[in-house]
Amino acid sequence: MEKSKKDLKILDLEDKEIIIIQTLKDFGQLRPTDLAQKTGVKRTTVNFLLIKLLKQGLINKVKIKGHYEWLINNQDKINKLISNLYGYFMAEDIAKMIHLPPDIGVEILKGKKNILSAYEKVLEAGYNSRVFAIQGNKSALAAKNLEKLYLSNIQNKFRQYKIIIEGVIGEKSLSYFQDLSPELLKIYENRLVIGYVAPDSLVDFDLDILIFKKMVVMINFEKKLVLTIKNEEIYSVIFNLFDALKMVSRKIDLNDYIKRLIERKSSI
Repeated sequence: MEKSKKDLKILDLEDKEIIIIQTLKDFGQLRPTDLAQKTGVKRTTVNFLLIKLLKQGLINKVKIKGHYEWLINNQDKINKLISNLYGYFMAEDIAKMIHLPPDIGVEILKGKKNILSAYEKVLEAGYNSRVFAIQGNKSALAAKNLEKLYLSNIQNKFRQYKIIIEGVIGEKSLSYFQDLSPELLKIYENRLVIGYVAPDSLVDFDLDILIFKKMVVMINFEKKLVLTIKNEEIYSVIFNLFDALKMVSRKIDLNDYIKRLIERKSSI
């Protein structure tokens, strides 16, 4: 699907999905008709989105007196989805675990040089594009060890390309910013970023996940491992997991958070 069509699809459905999720959180369980009335979303659209969210494992349905009512799945099930993904891709011998033909679109690389190249690969998304990201807490800690010059250069390139990063981090990752000097914090200020903070239990791993242009790049700092996936089916699964994670996270103005940290540290 073309980028513009993909963006329209995301923008068209995202708000309605969130409204449905939030309404089910507030009211417990509802019939589609009641859900349509409370959300203001058309009944036909509600039915479509309920099936989509059901396939993602975010909601469930129960039969009550001859009809079905819908409700939110508990967070444990969402935790399991994410932990299963992590366990699959971070096995000790990932090359043996992935029993796929060579043309499936999965490439495994090792070494620090390939880690640095992986972040630059994001530029392939193109100008004015959106990149989706999940940063594990351990990965955020390891990323602090990257050279300051490299961090500055890659963030400047993101700004130059006007790439919007829509990302999920953990509470611990957010607290890591407090340990940085004003000079290092300035590398991260004024970025085109939409930030969400997830419970630490969901992102307590050493993995950066970058999702863009029908591609997924996974980076593990501890093992110096880069996994590049150019497979539409795997891309769709991981993108759905990103959406699931975002729905149980809180939104944050990361630029404002960093700005206030810089002001506070500079005044000391």
